[in-house]
Amino acid sequence: NPAMSMYCMPQRNFAASEKQLKARMKSVGSIGKITKAMKMVSASKMKGDLARLAAGKNYGNQAVDMIFKSDQFMQRKMPAEAADPSIIIVPITSDKGLCGAVNSSIVRQVKKFFAEGHATRSKCQIFSIGEKGTAGLTRPFPDLLKTSISQVGTPYNYPTVMAMAVHISQMSQNSDKIVIFYNEFKSAISYVQRQMEL
Repeated sequence: NPAMSMYCMPQRNFAASEKQLKARMKSVGSIGKITKAMKMVSASKMKGDLARLAAGKNYGNQAVDMIFKSDQFMQRKMPAEAADPSIIIVPITSDKGLCGAVNSSIVRQVKKFFAEGHATRSKCQIFSIGEKGTAGLTRPFPDLLKTSISQVGTPYNYPTVMAMAVHISQMSQNSDKIVIFYNEFKSAISYVQRQMEL
């Protein structure tokens, strides 16, 4: 009867479906256990990093500015700022991770620096520290991105920072100033973008 065939349901193999469902439930449970373990490891790493940051938080903070503000001899020795200075721009970002705005905000700050007319493009060079900053600045500034450093082990230590400083110093031999863009840590979810001129 054609009318009856319209109401016939297709046959299903419930035993096979139940077996697949059990396997799927088991795999989801396993993924949940792995995710929980990863969260515990991340929380432990974050706790260690926060303790390290708290211990060194005020070490050298604003030291460069204080030297020039308090030392009269240094102030007299400082050369007058050029009308159209040549600048080395140093954005500091991370190499990897889903850091989102932490890295993109530094790239935006560099773009804003040029958009607001703080520098003449032909008199600037970019020395990028961190893979994320290099990737973000390659397209808008292919002519300015002269050097980049990536795959630097973190946390940075004194010899590593000194090696990078030597490279920046050599690159800036004929420049009037260096402008560093970096993030200042406030909390695990909050950073403030800073700009320091040398």
